[in-house]
Amino acid sequence: MSFVHFRTSTIGIQLEEALQELLTEDVISFDFLEIVRKEFDKAIVTALKKKVKDKPVIKGKLKHYQNCDNVWMFFVHRPEIRVSSYSLPIQLSCAIKIIACDTKMVSSIGKKKKKKKLIRLKNIKA
Repeated sequence: MSFVHFRTSTIGIQLEEALQELLTEDVISFDFLEIVRKEFDKAIVTALKKKVKDKPVIKGKLKHYQNCDNVWMFFVHRPEIRVSSYSLPIQLSCAIKIIACDTKMVSSIGKKKKKKKLIRLKNIKA
């Protein structure tokens, strides 16, 4: 399972536009495009895991939540977000969607991808 929800972020959208442009100009193949997408998913998860240290506090009315394959989605109405105890809260009038993944799942996916890479290298050399 890949975490494709990061592809809808600003950087993910820009990457997708650049890849589509390269694909239409026949600079890259569709197989290479899929490899880049998977590597982006892996890199963004690793970067968020290593670089983000602040933990936000979110208060609001929980409209509903969903769990599918250990990926949680929470829909919060009129949230109040505070990044740290000394920062001012940000209040939004609309609803937000929070996507949370189990960290055990993230680390196991990284290990599976490494095994797949080794198999690909063996197939290329043969």
